[in-house]
Formats: sequence, structure tokens, C-alpha cells
Amino acid sequence: RTAQGQRAADVPAELQNLGDYNPNCLLYLCLFPRNHQVRTKPLARRWLAEGLVQGEQLAVKNMKILTNSSIFSSIQRSNNGEVRRCQPTDETFRYISQQSVSENFVLFCDGAAQPSQGKSLQAQVGRRLSVHPSANVQLNLPQDLSRLRTLAVFPAGEVNLASYEDVLDFARYQVLRVLDLKECAHLSEEHLRDIWGQVLIKYLSINLGSIAEINSSIKHLDQLETLDLSGSQTVTVFKEVLLLPKLKHLFGRFQLSKKDTFTPGWLLTSGLQEFLKRKSRLETLAGFVTNERLGFPQLLNLMKHLRKVKIWFESDASERNVKVLSKSITEFIGAGVTQPDLNRSLSIEFEECSGEYVNNISQVAGILASLKLRGNLPQFPPFVAGLSAIEELCLWSTGLTWEVIRAGLSRVRGLKYLKLIEDNLGRLDVLSEAEHLKAIERICVVCKQRLEVAIAARPLPNLVSLHILCQDLHGIPHNPLIEITRMAKLQEVALHHQVDDTTKDELLQIADGHPNTPKVLFLEYLL
Repeated sequence: RTAQGQRAADVPAELQNLGDYNPNCLLYLCLFPRNHQVRTKPLARRWLAEGLVQGEQLAVKNMKILTNSSIFSSIQRSNNGEVRRCQPTDETFRYISQQSVSENFVLFCDGAAQPSQGKSLQAQVGRRLSVHPSANVQLNLPQDLSRLRTLAVFPAGEVNLASYEDVLDFARYQVLRVLDLKECAHLSEEHLRDIWGQVLIKYLSINLGSIAEINSSIKHLDQLETLDLSGSQTVTVFKEVLLLPKLKHLFGRFQLSKKDTFTPGWLLTSGLQEFLKRKSRLETLAGFVTNERLGFPQLLNLMKHLRKVKIWFESDASERNVKVLSKSITEFIGAGVTQPDLNRSLSIEFEECSGEYVNNISQVAGILASLKLRGNLPQFPPFVAGLSAIEELCLWSTGLTWEVIRAGLSRVRGLKYLKLIEDNLGRLDVLSEAEHLKAIERICVVCKQRLEVAIAARPLPNLVSLHILCQDLHGIPHNPLIEITRMAKLQEVALHHQVDDTTKDELLQIADGHPNTPKVLFLEYLL
């Protein structure tokens, strides 16, 4: 079956000119509830886990084809412009749902499903099952689920465990590759023990709820590539998580078990040092907490394939851990020079403590694709000013003024995407030409306090997108608020939806006369 083989008369207009793509990637969207904002990166990892595409390059290619088309009615972009979440149009979703039913691609079960293709739901055998349990509704599950490769559960409203307990009978599944229980808040230790028996799983996303620990039994999932426990509280993990031979992506808020770091020389005796240096495939570690406990701070510099790292500093972070972690971060940044193709991303949050920790990170002529710093900072971090290049920078609740940030950025090169979630900016004026601003393509500012703004066109010749989300927005006397008429590449401008009507009308009028007719948006505060 190919996309070209489908009858054009049956295909919505937005699907007819997609080009050379894998239609199974499109049909996979039926797995999610209608009006669900589908996250693109996890979606691509599911395709890979199921074997719908072979290799990351094909996954990226198909994702770009879909997200660059008009099949989505809603798109949320990251600060770098990449599509982060998407939602199909009604017409597209209706069409692919019909295709899915006719090809038995995704089975849908909400307790009210009607028989299709002459078969009752119980008699159907499929490879993907999307379950949408509702309160006090009996599910009508297929009898044979032994060949199921993907199981996703999306409880609706106030649903108790009894409404979908049968779905969590993991003895029914023999070849499961993708398991998504992220929205299920009722998992127990017994459920986890059963999940560890699904030895073919490659993609696992679960909500641990009150479960605080992942023990050594996870070692049986030796095919696991993605483990997503994000949204949970701090989770204690045993070393076996890091020893999984094919694990590439680890999401959550983790700390290493004291059992694995208790004895002197634990790095050698645990086998972690040799494995992480020689065999680990881990690319994403997002992330781990730094407190008084040994563990991840001592392991970070051993993981040579890491691309994305997220760290939470807690108030009880020991001096020993801060010192070793600062050294590892410096090495991680510095390695960007010799491995620029890895597109290294670093996120550090220190809301629970002083941001002085970042001053321990040595200045190094390194390269980062992305850097996010969240928490109060006493000054613009010297290590940021010392970078050779950085593409994307996000500062969140640092307490820094725009004057301080602007001065700190003066030595930064290659900056394309700047996001500021700050209430202490005071004013945002970009009026003079400066070399470090010329490459910027996207600016997003979120401010809930009074903000004075004046942005000229000449300093930002490559600006494509400008978001200034501040309800209490004011111009700076004798300067235009935003000089968009001269921004030759501008495609989109957004203000807070509650700015005064005069400002809205003026912006709409100016945009209407712009050669690009940039899209004008009035948005709520988006983080």
C-alpha cells in the first residue's frame, strides 16, 4: 500500500500533495483522542519502536513532510521554530480514521464501539489498541490481544481503576513494543512487576503516581530504547536502568539508589563506570536531581553519547556534588567543539536554591545548540558569555534586567533563538545595531509585570518571529513599539490577548501593509 495508490477522489485536498511519505506514519495519529495535541518527538520514537520506519533519518523525513503540510489545524512550535505539538484537521482525522478502520490499523475501544467490517470488536485482531475508558462504562476489549504491538490508554474524566483494569492484564500481550500509560494515575507495584515481563518493549511511558522507585527488575527490558517517567515526583532508580543496553532516551526526575552508591569504590564495583564509558547508548538524560546523594553527578562525564541533559539543583546539594558536576558540565560544553554534530542541549533549574551554583561552571570555548537556565541569578553567567557559539537561549525567572542580559549577550555568537520568561526586565529596547543580534530569527518574551518596549528593524535583519506576551505593555517615548514595516523577513508577530485595543488595531493595520503580510496573533501567557 502506498499513498499514491489511494484514490484521489477519496483523499482530502491537504493529503493529495504530501509527496513521498510513509502513510502508516499518518495513520498512527488515529491512536490519539480527537483534539489531542500530539507531541512530535515522542511520536517519531513510537514509529521507530514499532518498526514503521527504519532509522531516525526516515522518521525525521516523514515528520517534516507531515508538519510542513496543511493537515494540522493546530501547531505549537518550540522557540527554535520546530513543531513541538500538532493536531490534525477534522477532515484529515475523519479520513485517516476511516482508513484505519478499513485496514484494521488501530483498534479503538471506549466501551461503546460498534462492530465493523462484519466482525465484532471482540473478534478483531489488531496490532494497535487505543483505549478510552469512561466512568461506569464496561469496556468491550478484543479477545485476542497476543499480537498487539502498541497499547495506549487515555482515561476520560474521573475514571477509577475498575473501569480499565482488564486492559492492565499484561499476560494477554506477547509482542508489545510500545506501551503508553502516561495518563493512567492508578498503577500499582504489581502492575510494574507485570510490565517488567514485557521483554520486547522499546518505548515505555508511564505515570508512576505514588510509586517512588524503579528497582532492579527493569533489567529484563533489554530492548528498551525510551523510558519516559516525566511528570512524576523525584524517582529513585537502581543502576539497572542505566545498564539497559539499548536505552537512548531517559525522561523524568531521577536520583540513583543509595544502595548502589553506598560502598567505597562503587563506581568500579557496580559496573557502571565500564559500561557507561564503553557501551552506553544514552543520548537523552532529562533529567536528574543534584542533592547530597552521590550518583548522577559522578556519572555524567562517563556518558559519551549524551546530546540532551537536564539538571535540577536542590537546596541540599552538597559542595562535593556541585564541584564534580560543574566540572562535568564544563566538559559537556567543551566537547561541543569536537562533536558539533551532536547538537548538545543543556537545561539547569535551581529554583530551590541559589543560582550561584552556575558560577562554578568554568568558562570554556564550547558550543551548545540550546541552553535553558531557570531560577534566580546574581549576575549574567560568565560561562554563557564565554561560549564560542550558542543557537538557542532561554532565561526563566532569573531576575535579571534586560540591560544586564543585553550586556551579557554582547560576546555570544550564533544566537538565533532567544526566549525570556522574566518579570524584572523593566524595558526591552533593541535600537542599536550589534553583531551579536544580527543572526536572531525568533524572539519570545513573556512578562507579567509592566514592560516598556521599543524594537527597531535594523538590529534584527533576520527576524522571522516576534512574540511579546505582556498584558501591561507600553512603548518607549519617541520610538515605535515594534518597527515591523522594515523587518523584511518577518512572518509572525504576537502580543498578549489583553493588550489595549488601540495597540491591537495599530499592529493589525501595519501588518496588513507589510509585503509579507505577517500572521498576527493575540495569545495568552504561554510557557
